[in-house]
Amino acid sequence: MKKINTVAVVLKSINYKDSDKIYTLLTKDLGKISAIARGVRKISSRRAGNLDKLNLVKVALSEGLGGMRQIDEVSGLNSFRGLKNNYGLSTKCSYVIELLHKTTEEGGNSEDAFELLVKFLKIASRFQENIDLAVRFFEIHYLELMGYGLNTLTCIKCKKNLDSLEGDFYLDISHGGFICSNCPHTGLKFSPEVVKTLRDLSQNKLSRVNEQVMKELGVVTTALIDEHFNIRLKSRELL
Repeated sequence: MKKINTVAVVLKSINYKDSDKIYTLLTKDLGKISAIARGVRKISSRRAGNLDKLNLVKVALSEGLGGMRQIDEVSGLNSFRGLKNNYGLSTKCSYVIELLHKTTEEGGNSEDAFELLVKFLKIASRFQENIDLAVRFFEIHYLELMGYGLNTLTCIKCKKNLDSLEGDFYLDISHGGFICSNCPHTGLKFSPEVVKTLRDLSQNKLSRVNEQVMKELGVVTTALIDEHFNIRLKSRELL
């Protein structure tokens, strides 16, 4: 029976039968998979704690009955405990997990998605006071990864560099960019600072922003996610 060793983040779990659990994992090598851990709900099980939601783990997998993968061994690499012990932080992490889970089919997504999720969790752990910016960072990069990147460099109509233009900019969701105030425009209006911050996030630059800019960043990413994924995210209602 072929065994596979990989690294994964635990996305969710459900109880199965009397003592088992089925876990949804985002793995580095296999994408998103389901795998069963037998006996993990028994009091004597030593694996349960390592398989908590959000945990970064190393797992040994084999093919179980019915073709479902089985978790044979697991060891914890990072529990991100600081994110779990705070309701506000854990809620925002749950939103990121739900977004990724609901937009990824079984076996889908890539090593890039795994690396992005781990990077988000590490940033959120290190800069907990900037968790909202970390969430926006994840959203922007995840949209890019899924083929919905946002042009924050030039006006999508006149092609002029946005940094060289004055005035506000208007989001054109269907064309994935912004229109300057000199061109015919419709759509939501955003300040140059918002567009610059979106560009910085895309280039892996994170810096403090004021409350208004943070609010507008959320409007941009929410509009893009709703347009391209058309899903209901329950955890978003708690943010």
